[in-house]
Amino acid sequence: MTEAVRERVKLRANWLNGISVATFAVGTLAPTTRVVSDAVLSTETAFGLLLVAAVCLALAVALHFFAQRELKVLDR
Repeated sequence: MTEAVRERVKLRANWLNGISVATFAVGTLAPTTRVVSDAVLSTETAFGLLLVAAVCLALAVALHFFAQRELKVLDR
C-alpha cells in the first residue's frame, strides 16, 4: 500500500469520525438539552425529540465504528 493510499484511508476515517461527532452534537445533545431545560414542552414533543436523539446517537455510533473499520485496512 502506497503512502498516498494510507493517507487517503486516514483522511476518510477522520472525515467519518467528524461527521459522527457533529451528528452526536446536533442530533443528540441539542434535543436532549431542550427536553431537560424546557418545562413547557408537551409530552408528545418531548418524546419526539428524545426519539430523534436516540436515532442520531445510533447513527453517530455507527459512523464512528465505520471510521474505525476504515483504519483496520492499515493493519494489513
